[in-house]
Amino acid sequence: MTTEGYNAYRTVGTTTADPVTLTTMLYDGALKALRRARMFAQQGETQRFFDETGRAHLIVGELLATLDMEQGGEIARNLSALYVYCMRCIIEARADNTAMLDEAERHITRITDAWKKATDELRTQAATGAAAEAVA
Repeated sequence: MTTEGYNAYRTVGTTTADPVTLTTMLYDGALKALRRARMFAQQGETQRFFDETGRAHLIVGELLATLDMEQGGEIARNLSALYVYCMRCIIEARADNTAMLDEAERHITRITDAWKKATDELRTQAATGAAAEAVA
């Protein structure tokens, strides 16, 4: 498969995905960028390190921007604080404290795991409810 074909496929996937899937993709992308940034820091590839930390910062910023603070209540407020903290960790990592990447990754991983568990449970409940309706 050519790179152009893959990029077109990926673009279609993101533009047609539902909000739950898009959020999952953002979490996965943030984690991937943080891990790649750490790898590039260890390899001394400064520009690539900055590219990946910039990518992680933008993704976490997007997660922050999509929070519904009016309807999200305490969960939205807590997520907002965690996202801001993770963004600050990424900035500190860029300022020669790469250990802060671990801190950001730890928090994003916990949020990602909780998100995936909750969405899996909701999808299972929805499928069970649809199956019950079909039988009735």
